Amino acid sequence: MRYAIIVAAGQSNRFGGSVNKLDETLLGKTVLQHSVDVFRRVADKIVVVGRHIEGTDFAAGGETRFLSVCNGLSRIGEQGVVAIHDGARPFITEKFVRELYEQAERYGSAVPRLQVTDTLYSVAPQSPLQRENYFTVQTPQVFDIVKLKAAYQKVAATGERERYTDDSTVFGANSNPLHFAQGLRTNVKLTYQGDLPSFRVGNGFDVHPFEVGDGFRLGGVAVPFDKKLAGHSDADVLCHALCDAILSASGNKDIGHQFPDTDPAYKGIDSTLLLRRCVEMANEGGFEVVNVAATVICQAPKIAPYIDQMAERLAQICSVSPNCVNLTATTTERLGALGNGDGIAVQATALLRKF
Repeated sequence: MRYAIIVAAGQSNRFGGSVNKLDETLLGKTVLQHSVDVFRRVADKIVVVGRHIEGTDFAAGGETRFLSVCNGLSRIGEQGVVAIHDGARPFITEKFVRELYEQAERYGSAVPRLQVTDTLYSVAPQSPLQRENYFTVQTPQVFDIVKLKAAYQKVAATGERERYTDDSTVFGANSNPLHFAQGLRTNVKLTYQGDLPSFRVGNGFDVHPFEVGDGFRLGGVAVPFDKKLAGHSDADVLCHALCDAILSASGNKDIGHQFPDTDPAYKGIDSTLLLRRCVEMANEGGFEVVNVAATVICQAPKIAPYIDQMAERLAQICSVSPNCVNLTATTTERLGALGNGDGIAVQATALLRKF
């Protein structure tokens, strides 16, 4: 049997704010629900300590984490392995958890660890330490149930529970060998408000008609053609759609509000300057661009030969790598105004991250 105990009884005092960190919403679900849902796909039984979650068993929270885990252990069987996981680590993956279960079944324990990469100092005296000699551990930590229960009983009897900061220290205190597994860098524990990532998605759409001319600009790149795009600025429809996507994701008003076509200052302006300003506005609001994607819709000319060059140019403006700018081109199979070659439309999406 594979059991999971998810510890969720903390008060979230260091996190701050009016909401417990486990109730914060992350990509459409609470932090705690993310952890529970991963274990649903791996464990035979899940016990959540301190919270009632549908489809799981409940155990009351204790005054300390040690007592909470004890309460969780009382709700599981005597055979198999058990994973102890902090509910404030929502970024685990099914593959990661399965590997830990498998190693614990083979070795009796599996504790994920990460080598320290920051410079490390001791508090007193304040002197640097050899970081190569240190590593940190994460949860979930998976153990043989019989051995873990015996270890908790032994430590509880000593009355020195405060010395043991996690389950691996309790397990090792009963002379059980610890098997360390490779940790997961993205398996971040949410302790402070700044640990919670915030993502925003924005959509943008723009269309410009063709008029008599000799080529146009798209994504900041000159495209030769027997027509040009009509507009107050240089009519770079791709930049305009990306502007709206970034503005909407960062909570700003649309491009028409920011750069009205009634303002002579924007007459004929290079639209990459407008896009750069939209990125700056997002930055000023505490957001950075993660990636952008756009679909260019037109019957002619062929856009594919210019896509890589456009991606390079837009990546510079958005301060991302070119592989974070995904551009595609399509036609409407000669249907409608775009199919008649009357203009170009662009649908764009931007993902922003709070920093």
